[in-house]
Amino acid sequence: MKTKISETILPTTLGILTVLGILVVFNLIVYNGDAFNSPDNNFFILFVPIATIIALTIQFTLTIPFWKKFKFKKIVWGLTLVQFTGLLCLISGLTFGLVFWETSFGISEFILISLTGIIAFTVYWSVNLLTLRQLDKRIN
Repeated sequence: MKTKISETILPTTLGILTVLGILVVFNLIVYNGDAFNSPDNNFFILFVPIATIIALTIQFTLTIPFWKKFKFKKIVWGLTLVQFTGLLCLISGLTFGLVFWETSFGISEFILISLTGIIAFTVYWSVNLLTLRQLDKRIN
């Protein structure tokens, strides 16, 4: 049980903190060192706790079972872990773009937001899966 808790909480927390760190650095650059007084501040206050709860739920219910399948079978649904993760990041990033796209700003806004989502999901899943791999090495 202790292993399941650490497999759920540690990778999720490290992944989210890494993405948040990158977003803070990005905001510091864009807003000239005034990231926490920017209009996006509500994103940090509202969206992060909600995203964390969703990420923990996904980690426990989907990620850990898929991780175990990929450990024993190198190919699941005809995809390797890297291919599966890449496809997941692409679909998630495009969905992120559609959800947060303000159509009045045009297609370039959609592309920018989708690209941001793809990068954020790629960073999150990379950190998450690398952490799971390190936890597995420590256990075995």
